[in-house]
Amino acid sequence: MVMPVFGVHRPDLLQTVVEDIGVAMLVIDREERVVFANRMAELFFDLTSTPEGARIIDLRTKIRLTDALGNEIPLAQSLVIRALKNEPVGSQEARFKKANGETEWMIARVYRFACMGIEGVALFIANQTEEVELREAAASVERMETIATLAAGLTHDFNNVLNIIATNVALVREKGGYPADIGVHLDQISDTVTNASKLIRRLMQFKRQDLSPRSLNVNDVVRKVVRLTQPLLGEKIRLTLDLKEDLPAVYADSSKLEQVFLNLITNAVEAMPDGGDLTIATHVAQGSQTDSVEKESIQRGKEKVVQIAISDTGSGIPLEIQPAIFQPFFTTKSEGTGLGLSNSFSIIRQHGGKIRIDSLPGKGTTFTVSLLVDPAVGFLQEKDVAA
Repeated sequence: MVMPVFGVHRPDLLQTVVEDIGVAMLVIDREERVVFANRMAELFFDLTSTPEGARIIDLRTKIRLTDALGNEIPLAQSLVIRALKNEPVGSQEARFKKANGETEWMIARVYRFACMGIEGVALFIANQTEEVELREAAASVERMETIATLAAGLTHDFNNVLNIIATNVALVREKGGYPADIGVHLDQISDTVTNASKLIRRLMQFKRQDLSPRSLNVNDVVRKVVRLTQPLLGEKIRLTLDLKEDLPAVYADSSKLEQVFLNLITNAVEAMPDGGDLTIATHVAQGSQTDSVEKESIQRGKEKVVQIAISDTGSGIPLEIQPAIFQPFFTTKSEGTGLGLSNSFSIIRQHGGKIRIDSLPGKGTTFTVSLLVDPAVGFLQEKDVAA
């Protein structure tokens, strides 16, 4: 006899719990065959096209698992296989890439069991994307604050050294009477001093900047930056603007946003040396529709955010280096400083927002900037906040 639990029969209750638990669940026997999968697991592994009696190796062909450093996790090192070999296992955090190109972070746990004539393991997989991104963002901010402290202590002294070099070069030029080849070397010294001064100015931007925020419409900032960058596009790059009208106002520093958008557009253009499509879109999203704003800055599902998406059809960014692109001094350019994206990240964070990257090698890249709506103003007409 099956006893009811709060009016629900146990089989019905257990079936409901297993299907609606919110994590993917697989049961795998000793022969590595999948004997049960709940709905979340069917979606995770796309089991609609998988024949009955499939083995765990068949499921792994549909996804690619990598660790935090981008190294692929072989099946032999997976929790399931190790648990079936009676090796001690805990949890495993990994980034998975599906066949359709989507990537997310997950955490997996396995438990051994033997019941109803079946012996094997139960695998539970939970989505950890938001938690991992928040953790990485916090670590990135900490690194930037460390660099800011170092930069603050070094820039003043380094500037004094450069000034002495520049002064001595000027004195030599003033005296004159030196051979032509010496003049070439003096030019090189002057150019080097100029480049070093520019780098120092970029380093100084890591210090927390003074913002001059006001209520503004992001579309106005986007249009201004597009006018500035129009000469970069040339004839090979096709620009599409998809700007939602009547956007809510955001409380932000327009000059700092211009700096961020200018950097993202420039990067997009550089990713398409042979031409392509550049799309800039703006729209409104609910907090519950995006993980691009920090938890401490938004009450999920209650606040609106304005999102600015800058997309290109360029070469894309390899999956293994995507977690590092906002780190200071990380660059894939031979002559890059690695400060553009990290500085953009810092500016948006200071505004209480976040930048998110979605990229597929060979397909292109989208950077999405999310900013909180100014609650004191709400919706503004563009003519009321024109730059």
